[in-house]
Amino acid sequence: MFLNKKGKRTNGPWIVLRGNPETSVTVCWTGSKKKESVLLWGESESSLPNRLVSAKNGLHSVTIDNLSPGTGYFYSIQEDLILFGSNKVFKFRTQPEMESDEITEFIVAGDLQPKNSATLETNRVMAQQIHRENPDFIVQTGDLVQIGSQSKYWNFLLQSLPLMASSRPILPVVGNHEYYLYHSTKNFRTFFPYSFPGRKSVYYSKDIGPVHIIFLDSYDDGFAGMSSNTSSKQMEWLTGDLADAEARGAGWIFVILHQSVISNGEYPGDVKLQKLLLPVLAKFNVDAVFWGHAHLYEHWHYQYGKNGYLLNPRDLPGKSPIDFFCIGSSGASLESNYRLFTHKNFKRNKPEWFSVKEGRHRRKTSVQYPWNRKLFLEGITDRHYYHFPFNESGNYSGDSKISYNTENEWFGYQYGENTLHYAKVVIKNNLCTISIHYPDGSLLKGPGDALSQKFYLRKKRG
Repeated sequence: MFLNKKGKRTNGPWIVLRGNPETSVTVCWTGSKKKESVLLWGESESSLPNRLVSAKNGLHSVTIDNLSPGTGYFYSIQEDLILFGSNKVFKFRTQPEMESDEITEFIVAGDLQPKNSATLETNRVMAQQIHRENPDFIVQTGDLVQIGSQSKYWNFLLQSLPLMASSRPILPVVGNHEYYLYHSTKNFRTFFPYSFPGRKSVYYSKDIGPVHIIFLDSYDDGFAGMSSNTSSKQMEWLTGDLADAEARGAGWIFVILHQSVISNGEYPGDVKLQKLLLPVLAKFNVDAVFWGHAHLYEHWHYQYGKNGYLLNPRDLPGKSPIDFFCIGSSGASLESNYRLFTHKNFKRNKPEWFSVKEGRHRRKTSVQYPWNRKLFLEGITDRHYYHFPFNESGNYSGDSKISYNTENEWFGYQYGENTLHYAKVVIKNNLCTISIHYPDGSLLKGPGDALSQKFYLRKKRG
């Protein structure tokens, strides 16, 4: 199914982590169904003495096991690769041992979704820059392709994905576009053969060095559209996985999903996800949450229950604030190309929030407005619209031309920008640095360079 039109050349490769990331990697590529395919590997670029053979298949994969932690290796696929030509030698590095003092660095990439010549090019630009960052691995927030049931769009993805994922593992979540058209994750599961529960759901978690990362499926309990359908079974699994990670002493915990829990984009935040997810996250030492779906960058700093309101009177307030990030476009068409400036005002009743002070529930109504076309960063193309929700006094503004959502203060909204971007996460012992970058690698700093999007997190334990 995944052959290119001529059926004679090979797409790929890309790396996934099926086993222990300290001692194992799995290399994937697509090619002809008519023959086996061979991968050579070794510890020297000039000598690849080890040979692995992939069976006849449209999608090939081989797992290299019994490797040494924190060690560089080389491999070559004995095919004519569309992006790299013949006999290209790639290098990857296994993850250091968990107790190592080495720095762990990874990239969070947003929606890719190549669908035309413009997005094929932006995907290539972003992939090349992410490769230059040379991270240990890549996390991706879903919507890798435009239509997950059509091989055409997976082949579009493979015109850029190997540029960043042939030398390091990529760990994605499933987006609503991977489910299209037939509400199926078959192709996603084939391209990214992680250890998923059951035959349909595609949520999972992974320990990589000092990091425990949880990848959620926003649509495992119903149609994958513009809102979530998350099963109670998955939420039970999430609670157990978080509890287990804390019991094992996981150094840092991150949660990745596709659907926007909170948003100032084309569509409002997802109320169903807020009710399911926020109380669970509050129980544990989650350090940050990343999602995509809205094709822009946004940041919130929110502590559940600190404002005196809970979704359930039996809930406990969160132990500390959590940083929430929308990393929504690392190649996909920007939010301004949809209805960021023209959509109708969204007014909807929020779920009932329990007022701790009053001892009763209150229903909160929120309104979301279009963005203001006049706010764009000086010296940058006018697609770089920004959203800073505070007035000149430093307080949240009630003016719909400044703060585009009446719940921004409620959820601790900080800043947003309509631009291609990616996040870089660097961990060294007790310090985690999260920074947001443009396609050229420069840091997002906001209007007048006054809002540097670089954040320092200390371990939150106890």
